[in-house]
Amino acid sequence: MKKYVPFVVLSVFVILLLGLAWPILMKHQQEEAQRAYEAGRHLVVFSDLPQDVNDGLAREFYKQKHLRVQIYSKTDSDMRQSLGNLNGPKPDILIASEDDLRTQKQNGILQPYESAYTDNVPASMKDADGLWSGLWYNPMVFVVSQSYYERRGQLLSTWDDLLTDPQMLLAFPDLAAMDMAGEFLCSFVEIKGLDESERYLRALQSHVASYSKSMSVNVRRVASGEADIGVADASSARQYRNDGAPIYIIYPQDGTSYWLTGIAVTNWCEDGELANAFADWIYSPEANAVLQQKHIFMSDALPQAQPDLDANGRGLVLFPVKKLYSDEGRRNLQSWWIKSIRFGKEK
Repeated sequence: MKKYVPFVVLSVFVILLLGLAWPILMKHQQEEAQRAYEAGRHLVVFSDLPQDVNDGLAREFYKQKHLRVQIYSKTDSDMRQSLGNLNGPKPDILIASEDDLRTQKQNGILQPYESAYTDNVPASMKDADGLWSGLWYNPMVFVVSQSYYERRGQLLSTWDDLLTDPQMLLAFPDLAAMDMAGEFLCSFVEIKGLDESERYLRALQSHVASYSKSMSVNVRRVASGEADIGVADASSARQYRNDGAPIYIIYPQDGTSYWLTGIAVTNWCEDGELANAFADWIYSPEANAVLQQKHIFMSDALPQAQPDLDANGRGLVLFPVKKLYSDEGRRNLQSWWIKSIRFGKEK
């Protein structure tokens, strides 16, 4: 029997060693499996923001949360085509215009997403059923040259104030050339009515030095002194001001239109935890900083503790619009503007 003692002792030692090592081995394998899972775990996002902005958002999200997201830039038409393609890749999340998000809600591809962040977004900037929520908005503002502001800047407060100086030269957007300009036209008509809008736009046309198909062109014309005042989007105006252009920004106190960009989770998303993490993070100051680093200066849909003020120390006032018009309705109104106002062929 004695000759078997070493064998028994060795066997017991091996069993004990395996018993102790097995949990460690299993834990190591589980950790490796988790790392492999995390390496492959990611969200797919379709976004209408520029690709360099989307790349910056993806990098910053990984830096902050150690979670991966792939963000692909899509134009409005590309996004709608991709979402309608049965065989193409599908996104977990959309970052798109309010118009597109309303369309995708009608198409039935969105699932509810609500959080402490979306709860604080104004009701006018989110879906009543919780299917999408606003992130940023870009309002139309007055851009005033330095010389004109010194003469009459304190007198500018409302849209009607653009009619009070017969000598004033105005750079105005072509209301049929851009979606944002069409949004302004539809919102203005919704607030003022068609007859009052026609009266106002006809009167305004006598001051218009040029119609532009680019908002930034209007800001540049004001900065260079070619126009006294320009009507343009706030993001373009803030970019020029941030770069040192001699302009002042004034917010119309009787309200203004705005282009809203929002976020939605699609029915294709199967990782709710990761989707919620990204959707909450996109409201963070870090995400907003990425946009500003790329010279995009929109306003936050989430109310801020220190709201942005204009050159006269006043905050933004938005038109209380419902935006119930369709794409066809907007195109029809833009056609009316071309015929009745721009070229005056119809009454």
